[in-house]
Amino acid sequence: MKNINILILIITLFAYNAFSQQKGEVNGRVTDKYTQQPLPGAVIEVTELKLRTGSDDDGYFVLTDIPSGIYSVKFSYIGYIPLVKDFVAVNSGSSLNLLAELELASTDAINVEAQRFDKPLDISNSFKNLSYEEIRRSPGGFEDIGRVIQTLPGVSFVNDGRNDLIVRGGSPSENLFLVDGAPIPNINHFGSQGATGGPVSLIDLNFIRDVNFITGGFSPRYGDKLSSVLDIKLREGNRKSFMGNLNLSATGLGGILEGPLGKSGEGSWLFSLRRSYLDFIFKAAGFGFVPEYNSLQFKGVYDLDEHNILTYNFIGNLDKVIFNNDDTENRQDNENILKNNQYGYTNSFELKSLLTDFSYSRIAFSRSFTNFDYSGRDANFVERFKNASEESENILKAEYNVLPSNNTEISAGVEGKLIRFANVIKTEQDTLYTIDPNTGQRYILPALDFDKNTLTYKAAAFLQVSQKFLNFIKINAGFRYDYFDFINVKNYISPRASVSVSLLNNFNLNFSYGIFYQSPSYVWLVSNDRNRDLKNIRADHYIAGIEYLPTKDTKATVEVYYKKYRNYPVSTLRPYFILANNGGNFENTTNFGLEPLITAGTGYAQGIEFFFQKTLSEKFYTTVNLSLFKARYTSLDGVERQSDFDNRVLFVTNGGYIAGKGWELSTKFRYLGGRPYTPISIVDGVQFITQYNSARLPDYYSLDIRVDKRWNFAKWTLVTYIDIQNITGRKNITAYNWNKYKNIIEENKSLGVFPTIGINAMF
Repeated sequence: MKNINILILIITLFAYNAFSQQKGEVNGRVTDKYTQQPLPGAVIEVTELKLRTGSDDDGYFVLTDIPSGIYSVKFSYIGYIPLVKDFVAVNSGSSLNLLAELELASTDAINVEAQRFDKPLDISNSFKNLSYEEIRRSPGGFEDIGRVIQTLPGVSFVNDGRNDLIVRGGSPSENLFLVDGAPIPNINHFGSQGATGGPVSLIDLNFIRDVNFITGGFSPRYGDKLSSVLDIKLREGNRKSFMGNLNLSATGLGGILEGPLGKSGEGSWLFSLRRSYLDFIFKAAGFGFVPEYNSLQFKGVYDLDEHNILTYNFIGNLDKVIFNNDDTENRQDNENILKNNQYGYTNSFELKSLLTDFSYSRIAFSRSFTNFDYSGRDANFVERFKNASEESENILKAEYNVLPSNNTEISAGVEGKLIRFANVIKTEQDTLYTIDPNTGQRYILPALDFDKNTLTYKAAAFLQVSQKFLNFIKINAGFRYDYFDFINVKNYISPRASVSVSLLNNFNLNFSYGIFYQSPSYVWLVSNDRNRDLKNIRADHYIAGIEYLPTKDTKATVEVYYKKYRNYPVSTLRPYFILANNGGNFENTTNFGLEPLITAGTGYAQGIEFFFQKTLSEKFYTTVNLSLFKARYTSLDGVERQSDFDNRVLFVTNGGYIAGKGWELSTKFRYLGGRPYTPISIVDGVQFITQYNSARLPDYYSLDIRVDKRWNFAKWTLVTYIDIQNITGRKNITAYNWNKYKNIIEENKSLGVFPTIGINAMF
């Protein structure tokens, strides 16, 4: 009887908790998009509920007692274009932070239609924005920012196990990553040295507010990269109360704590700690190698006064690989895998100051550090390759922005980088499986053994002017100056310009042109003294597009582009090899550019992209994109060849349906044309340069589905999901490799059906 009473009490308490009024809140700030001034008295409305409030003198607002659910929130202010944010998920017992930056209306009309598809003032085209909820709910995305970005127009990848971004035919090394404006060398665990990819993101999704992704024609404020900018904006912590979040995703287990700073909520803090559980899965499955990673993230924000805001960010990672060499087959398989243990961090301080009603400044200091520990051993445990490297950048940056009139915007900035790269590299002579057509013999890379410690610096400056004419034409024009002391040709100037013409309220023509420079990767520069003759790589972007908004919640764009490369490093020992074909997969000993290089490589990428989006204004959302392109490069031997990353066709569609009562169904389908590869001899595994990249892998396709369920209780929310990647079971072939022990060609295949679950408890 006693046990029955206890059971009844537990059920009663649970029922009370589950069926109590389930409400949450939305808080945040409303500011002028350009001057960053707070907008007091702005109206914030949950459109589905007609629930509204106003912002205070500092632009802050709070909407309380919102029934749990998914909403659209509208921000409006007299003289500004209203802004609507969709995918706003309100959870029981928790608070969601939003930032709304409103743009001055270019007309005197009182009623201006709200915009959903916002973009930065200095960007005309090649731009996509993703919110936290869009990233979280993406099928097959593993709640990983890198994997979700791979589904956007013009972005391809090598295999399902990597987050490399291959943008419009460019190399994976050509992407710039920013976190709250601070550059970070790589956003992935087990990051590739000299490139920007890796298998899994180290940025905690629950920190992300939204993401801006630019695939070409970006403004001169962004430099030292050729293909794209991934600008990640982090949210603030709760300024009023303590909150927590426990989550289990496809790749790791983690938790978040957050709360206020100061007696009156002058600031906030966010703290996250994550650990992978892939090591347990890999061990149980009997894999020959076991990856393990850990990450830590912190953000603090404090209002020093009404004009000055201080922000601090820290992101750190600790990654290691353990090899299972219990049997001969594992030892032979592991011979082709480099140990890649590494640790690193990026931290940054930023002071944003509102100088006048029409201007503000940002002064930022950041430091990034990465320690690489690569090692390659043969089946007898003899070390044949060692690369112990450290790379660090200390960056001081200042930026000034002013609005001299409603139609003119000016931005200017300077930055300096103190750089250190220390390299202890030892490699044995390597006889490759590629045949020199002149001699009929295999190419040979010589042995290396050096220990170098280098201190150098970079400097940069930019100026950007945006001008509106006749309320329907906007021109962005500016230039960037870059200086790199370590190489012999040190100075580079990059002019850039774009034009946007609004023919109708919902139809725009966009054009952009720019010169972009990127310095050679540090590891390429140290292997040979002659490599200091390398120049910065250059890419010229030509882009034209149309943008059409047929309804308030849909957008369609078409863009054509041509990207011309020059000064790309090529090998003098392997005249067919250009560094533009490097990266995109896990490193082997020939991927580091450790050989004499010269800037004799050229190339181009050209294509057309179609994109359609319907945002979540009601119950249904979808995106469809189709990219048709080709990429070609010419190396030292003067032969134009297909790029390693020339898929020719990229097609992605995804969408979802909010079914009610916390249920959501979503799906994603991807199709990529097969990448080029060099055929392998079935006799001895050699590759002939006359056939370099002449064949193609089978086309890739994958269908992912996901089911989400949101459980709202009185004081907390539980979000669960089942995500089934590649539900058709197709094992896509990503490479062909020669097994020298079995004397056969082996197919490198992706996994078949791969189901995962996720659990996220917010309180």
